[in-house]
Amino acid sequence: MILRNVHSPFFIGFIVLLFFTSCSKNTKETISYKTSIAKAESFLESQTYDSAFYYYNTIKNLCNENNDTKNIIYPMLRMGEIQSVQGDLQSSEETFTEALPYLKKNPQNDYLAFLYNSLAMIYLEQHNPNEAFNYYQKSWSITTDSLKRCILKNNIAYNYMKQKNYSKAITLLKSLKNSDTLKNHDTDWARVLDNLGFSYLNKNNYTSSKEYLEQAKKIREKAKDSLGLTASFIHLAEWYKNSNPILANQHALYALKTATKVKNTNDRLEALSFLIQHENATLSKKYAVLYLKLNDSITGVQQKAKNQFAKIKYDSKQALLEAQQQKAMKEYFILGLICFVSFSIYIYYRIKKRNLKKLQETTYTTEIRIAKKLHDELANDVHNTITFIDTQDFQKPENKEHLLHNLDTIYHRTRNISNENSTIDTGKNYFENFKSMVGLYQNSQRNILLQFENFYVEKINPELKIIVYRVVQELLVNMNKHSQATLVVLKIENTKKTLYITYSDNGVGTQNKNFKKNGIQNVENRIFSVNGTLTFDTHTGKGFKTHISIPL
Repeated sequence: MILRNVHSPFFIGFIVLLFFTSCSKNTKETISYKTSIAKAESFLESQTYDSAFYYYNTIKNLCNENNDTKNIIYPMLRMGEIQSVQGDLQSSEETFTEALPYLKKNPQNDYLAFLYNSLAMIYLEQHNPNEAFNYYQKSWSITTDSLKRCILKNNIAYNYMKQKNYSKAITLLKSLKNSDTLKNHDTDWARVLDNLGFSYLNKNNYTSSKEYLEQAKKIREKAKDSLGLTASFIHLAEWYKNSNPILANQHALYALKTATKVKNTNDRLEALSFLIQHENATLSKKYAVLYLKLNDSITGVQQKAKNQFAKIKYDSKQALLEAQQQKAMKEYFILGLICFVSFSIYIYYRIKKRNLKKLQETTYTTEIRIAKKLHDELANDVHNTITFIDTQDFQKPENKEHLLHNLDTIYHRTRNISNENSTIDTGKNYFENFKSMVGLYQNSQRNILLQFENFYVEKINPELKIIVYRVVQELLVNMNKHSQATLVVLKIENTKKTLYITYSDNGVGTQNKNFKKNGIQNVENRIFSVNGTLTFDTHTGKGFKTHISIPL
């Protein structure tokens, strides 16, 4: 789901019945259609999402062939739901948006309400609460079922919670907590009570907060709602974190255990994040490593799912066009090959020229940075010290002490500038000097985890050693200035053909696409100068990652 379903569930069950009672006869009676719909529903029920997506896409293509604008809507809604469940929010948004014109031709309020609710949750997950609220309102305006309206109202309240507008959230949730409709649906009722309790907690109303959080937990325990219990445990951990840290950590552990049991990765990350912040140093480090591994695995799974869905769509289109393309491919093969070779040669020299230019730009930028540091930091300190010497009486011990302090500051600034730009020893002392440089950025508030087990320094040339040193140094300097990170993981390894550098931290990250300035731009220039590749992965509040590969 886009949001953890303990807060904002898709209400899709009702559209299944609607679909099977509204299928047009012509399409539904075809053998391939009936076979595909049966397989798609079976795979979706077993959570085999890639296969389910394949058969829903088959149904969609069949409807296109028959110009069936009515029955194409359901498989598209299912495809959008699967994409959102797998974390491919952008593609999910595209699929739902693609379905809108068909709904305008074939108005069906239940389908449209579901689509609007789904888009709202996508925008909320993408940190766009205003657009989310807009689509929740659209869904509300066409929803008549009392239970669905209660769920929508809870979703809107959760939207306010995401904006930290807890007063409005409380007003909405209080109007729901005694709803007779909700009381007949334990999961939805508990969700409302839990959201209400968490909102009161953020308004420092601890008495009311505890009452509703405990009430929600009891309902979920009775209903054996393991998925909902993870939210209850996490929120109770937040409630106890100041008054009873031991009990708070116990609840966080309960949340971690329950989330692991039901394979709820987002809740596992939330529980681990709480334990990292509130456990002792030893356990905090252990949970931090688990957090990073789990977070990396999510990224991999989501990317894999995204690639699978894109491939399914691509293969489907290719199958329809394959017969027509074969003849054209034969006729233009030789011409295409010539063009490809010519273009490849052109690109090769263009990239070579661009990398040389970037290397020159990096050198120039480094010189400018050194000059600026000398002027802004060192020159001002020297001038102030000279002025102090000219104007003060050094018979006084305090003036001598002040002078020594100023000279010591100048010394340390000079040494830092020298370390950042000095010649790098690429001989036998390189590895120890490299680790010492990394260690300069570790302190009592920041932990740096090094994974150098497969880093064979002796197998890389001096030029590349310098680039690795400077690239890592630029990343750490940027982290030290901007990220506010408390945990950094640096992994370097090399095979016979490639050197890999993986950097990640849990800092503030950024949503700004134009974040590449100064040090980060220097990193990119250095990597491109040796025909390497790198990718950045950063979002506001979710840290910063970069993956670098350099051919040896």
